[in-house]
Amino acid sequence: MPKITINGQVYEAAKGKTIIQAADDVGMEIPRYCYHPDIGIEGSCRMCLVEVKGTPKLLPACATPLADNMEVRTDTQRVHEAVRYAMEFLLLHHPIDCPVCDQSGECWLQDYYMAHAGHDSRYPLGQKTRRRKAFNLGPLVKLDQERCILCTRCVRFTRNVTKTNEIQVFSRGHNSEIGIFEDRPLNNPYSGNVVDVCPVGALTSADFRFKARVWFLKGTDSVCGGCSTGCNLRIDHSARAAGGGIPGYTATDGKIYRTVGRRNVEVNKSWLCDEGRLSFHTLERWPRLWHASAQGEQKPVSSLLPAIHANFESIRAEYGDGAVAALASPTNTNEALFLMKKYFKGHVDFRLGREVELYQQQQDDLLRRLDKHPNTHGALHLGLAGGLGGLRRLRDLAEKKEIRAMWISFHPQLVGEDAQEIIEDLRRLIEALDYSVVSTTHDFAWAHGADHLLPMAAWAEEKGTYTNYSGRVQITNRAVMPPGDAQPLHVLMAELLNLAGVEVSIDPGAVFEWIAREIPGYAGLDYDTIGSLGAAVSPVPEEVLR
Repeated sequence: MPKITINGQVYEAAKGKTIIQAADDVGMEIPRYCYHPDIGIEGSCRMCLVEVKGTPKLLPACATPLADNMEVRTDTQRVHEAVRYAMEFLLLHHPIDCPVCDQSGECWLQDYYMAHAGHDSRYPLGQKTRRRKAFNLGPLVKLDQERCILCTRCVRFTRNVTKTNEIQVFSRGHNSEIGIFEDRPLNNPYSGNVVDVCPVGALTSADFRFKARVWFLKGTDSVCGGCSTGCNLRIDHSARAAGGGIPGYTATDGKIYRTVGRRNVEVNKSWLCDEGRLSFHTLERWPRLWHASAQGEQKPVSSLLPAIHANFESIRAEYGDGAVAALASPTNTNEALFLMKKYFKGHVDFRLGREVELYQQQQDDLLRRLDKHPNTHGALHLGLAGGLGGLRRLRDLAEKKEIRAMWISFHPQLVGEDAQEIIEDLRRLIEALDYSVVSTTHDFAWAHGADHLLPMAAWAEEKGTYTNYSGRVQITNRAVMPPGDAQPLHVLMAELLNLAGVEVSIDPGAVFEWIAREIPGYAGLDYDTIGSLGAAVSPVPEEVLR
């Protein structure tokens, strides 16, 4: 590996990397606007100029490949002056919109001005060039041409990543500006990413715009629950800590305002699809189920669990273990599915009886997948594919009284024309059972036909793990509290197992350690080894996937 010296410190770097990549690897920040690791090199902003021993001119760190024994300085007077002059050019016609700009608080222009410039403008405010203010590029993105610094990140994203080429640079020289052709709006399935890559306030999200100031928000690293890719993201939500948060929210409230891509080169690089980016709205799209009930009468969850366990045990005693089963969801975490399998002694299925090809959604070569559940492969790893045959088969077994009692865990991730058909099957299944329990995130009319109805935490309201389609287990974190009495499914299952005499912790990390002891593909893993970027597990055997 070549050795490189940066500011007097010697580092080893991988062959083929550039100076800026080597600096990033060792945690040394070099200023940049146009450079992004996932959209190619442009070398136009001139913010990353560095001194290299033996070269007469400053070199762009983003475009200069490493050489063995290269000596680089980022802290000399020449470098500081170059960055300062580059900043002055960028600010020459930049509007003073900071108090009303949606990027304020996370604007690289603000940050670098304070760090490297800090001077008054030599250009009269009244003579700054005026350009077109906020207008729609597409349904999710607005453009303010006055704020653009022509880094061309957005242009290169649509050119190199989505290959749809909606955003272009028009005109030349001082008159250059980004925009779109009138008949080609920015409406590709990944359009929201141009907001994430924009370092200033030129591109803003129509969904998040003017909703909250970023310094009132707290970011929680998590995993998207929108499909089986498991894209890494950050959930920005109102802070729950005492003394902080958006006015009007107490220390226990929580509201999600946006999600942004989190870089993981093994999964999604830096990107999110628009469907996944906005999937948090599902939490508020339908009325949530706040309280538990027994035959329509509101009850505390703690009082219902002993009764639920007693009912299941009495049916097992009379008709055998096979008379009690569960229908889980591939949206449930590994921890919840594992404990459910333990309590129901393996009589668990997670299939609604539809092949993913029937979903009226598209799959592409970038991120989006037909399977719209984040943990289908996790369920298969845990052995839940097994002999129950899916929803339609379960209904038939219930009507024949081969299954008499069931726990149904339901998430509203139904898409396509078969959603109503699935709901009708669920309603008929409940009617056919002698005893039924439904745990669900939302208040659905059909669920009230169950003997016991329990509110359940949704994605972003619980901690656990998902295993994506490629066999990578990743941690999904709780960002906000679930409403009312809702609890994560793994907590409900742990309480039932405790009632059954099996001592189980409600800590998801402890449950995962139990999984690692029993499931070969997860051996040796825990939350620490999984970390923020996930860990590969053994693939699901082909015969299980068929």
